[in-house]
Amino acid sequence: MPDDPPDPSQPPAAPDTPSAAAPGAPPPAHADELPQPRIATARRWNVSLVWLLPAVAVAVGASLLVRTVFLVGPRIDIEFASADGVEAGKTEVRYKEVVIGKVQSVSLRDDRKRVVVGIQLDRSAAGIAVEDTTFWVVRPRIGVGGVTGLGTLLSGAYIGADAGISTRARTEFVGLEAPPFVLRGEPGSIFVLRSDDLGSLDVGSPVFYRRTRVGRVVGYTLDADRDELSVRIFVEAPYQKLVTRATRFWNASGIDLTVNASGLTLNTQTLASVLAGGLAFETPPAAAKAPTAPENTVFRLFNDRRAALALPDGPPVPVRMVFDGSVRGLAEGAAIDLLGIEIGRVTSIALQYDPTRKRFPVEVFADIYPYRLGSVRTALLQSATTPGAGDAVALQQLVASGVRAQLRTGNLLTGQLYVALDFIGKQPARAVIGSDGMLTLPTAPGTLSEIQPQIAEIVEKLSKIPFDEIGKDLRSTLAGATAAITRLTPEAQKALAEAQKTLARAQASLDSLDRNVTDPNAPVQHNLEQTLLELQRTSRSLRVLSDYLQQHPESILRGKPADAPIPNR
Repeated sequence: MPDDPPDPSQPPAAPDTPSAAAPGAPPPAHADELPQPRIATARRWNVSLVWLLPAVAVAVGASLLVRTVFLVGPRIDIEFASADGVEAGKTEVRYKEVVIGKVQSVSLRDDRKRVVVGIQLDRSAAGIAVEDTTFWVVRPRIGVGGVTGLGTLLSGAYIGADAGISTRARTEFVGLEAPPFVLRGEPGSIFVLRSDDLGSLDVGSPVFYRRTRVGRVVGYTLDADRDELSVRIFVEAPYQKLVTRATRFWNASGIDLTVNASGLTLNTQTLASVLAGGLAFETPPAAAKAPTAPENTVFRLFNDRRAALALPDGPPVPVRMVFDGSVRGLAEGAAIDLLGIEIGRVTSIALQYDPTRKRFPVEVFADIYPYRLGSVRTALLQSATTPGAGDAVALQQLVASGVRAQLRTGNLLTGQLYVALDFIGKQPARAVIGSDGMLTLPTAPGTLSEIQPQIAEIVEKLSKIPFDEIGKDLRSTLAGATAAITRLTPEAQKALAEAQKTLARAQASLDSLDRNVTDPNAPVQHNLEQTLLELQRTSRSLRVLSDYLQQHPESILRGKPADAPIPNR
């Protein structure tokens, strides 16, 4: 160890000499030859520059550690089917349009079927990495619900997030291939509609109330056990208060063009529903004070507004009717009419074989709703001899009173038929309940079937009249009358001549009428035939138009496309 430096506060030590010089004595002669001492202050810190680089590295590491602990959130991995538009170090993660992280890596799974996107979240967004959080890639999309993601045309695609509410953390997720149609916390309510057919509905189809859009379809599933569809709709706030327990929903998709026994009916909602389909709902006036329906309430989806707002039908009674004649013009859905009141619908038509008569009768199956009879149903049930008898017994009593099923023409233009239940029975009959539990109603020939035999009978009787013999007798009678006239006085002859002229004019008029009316080539008959042909062409054109509009509803806006050119041969 080096010696400690001298203390400046102490006097310098005397030189090592045998004896000290007296004070004030002159120095010795050899003092000028000795070196003078140098007084230097010692350096307490002696740090080398070699330690500066490790110190900087320690400081940077400490700052990175602080940033990792206090600023950087967890790292998560999201699995997608494709990495289209996603770039490492550039693509952002956003929640409610706020950047909460960035993509750090994009890689393939070992099986090369999926893509894994590594994301570094911010510390402030660490709570989003929980089990029920969903992620999806936001790109420009065009769907039935509208155009979304237009902002990404300039900024590029980004990953959207919908924060979950779970308390269990998670680092691996499976991303959605399309954005969810309802974000968590979005104000509104979800309802479930049961339907037998989806029609033209799709996810994103609008929901209308009084032709105003108030919601959208957010999903649908097919229940294999119940063989029906469950359609989930979202009604936005504050319009969910318009949905009550008595609300009726119906399919308002496309153009509703109906040609039936009641005529031609055209009904539609808005242009959006024509192109993309949609739903509509309404509460019947009689149930305007019904309580508001809670979320996830299940409703029935009807085919049209008329069926949706009809009074409750109650359970139907299936019936069978057998007709011997042709049922051309009778279609599924045709009305079952009792004295002008519709009480049911035809469900199916089947051709059968009767080996006993060697005929081919037609079985018509239908559903009858006795509740539509109102007080008549109540009276029939009260008069039933069997206590606690069902609605089938009420129909049996109607048959016993003379009710028969008969095919009638409902529309002369389209030739549509319907089944009329009327009191036309002349012989006692009864409705039989078969082994399958179905009620068979007795039938009567249609009005057209009755007229045709009568016309044939009249024509047969007319063909038996001897028109030739009557003509010969008439000629002989006229000859005798002429001979008698020649023997009359001049005054009588003059009057007879005038009478003959009158008869001649009458005969000419009859001949003209015969030529213009009864003759097969008469203009009146020709015009009548032309008129009937035009009516047939009109009916055929209406059917073609109905089929074309059902297949191409967009032609209402765009018109019919030009026909394809005929290739030259």
